[in-house]
Amino acid sequence: MKNIETLKQAITRCFTISGLIIAIAFLIYRDEVFTPTMWPFQFLVSGITIGIAFTTFREKNYRGGLALLLLWYLVLTIPISQGNSWIFILEGVYTVIISAAVYLYIHIARKSFIKNEISRIVTSTLIIGIFNSLNILVLSLYTLQSLFSHFPSIVDAMFLNLKIGAMLGLFMGVGIELADYLIDTLYKSKDVGS
Repeated sequence: MKNIETLKQAITRCFTISGLIIAIAFLIYRDEVFTPTMWPFQFLVSGITIGIAFTTFREKNYRGGLALLLLWYLVLTIPISQGNSWIFILEGVYTVIISAAVYLYIHIARKSFIKNEISRIVTSTLIIGIFNSLNILVLSLYTLQSLFSHFPSIVDAMFLNLKIGAMLGLFMGVGIELADYLIDTLYKSKDVGS
């Protein structure tokens, strides 16, 4: 019975975090969030990645989390990879770096100096923003020549990804707090009453 409650809480947490990120992005960018060729699509992909990573890493279920992230990576790459091997690299870099940012956030959020909701939301905004901008740097290292020949456009792309990442981090932080509230309200109050 406890495993079913834990699974319900995990699903609630994952859907709340991912859903909030995607819903707010949809309100801002509309259909572009669901268009793979548009940059707002990053909200959909990273939102689900964040939801999976946070939910599993929070419970220290690293093996399960990595398995779910691998499955998510395959869902992202296999249907649209025909004739485009770059998609494997692109989605792999984004999945790994965003997941690492979530892991770092969880580690920092457990420290005693991060005591309230606002400081956790600010922390998630900074970490996800910085790590998301690093995606561009890592991807440009794949072809080192382009790093030096297109440096100004790479810096522009890093700045855009910093802004997107900061929005992702802000939505993630709010989603985490909302998920915790929902879980406390929906599940923990039932435990007290029984």
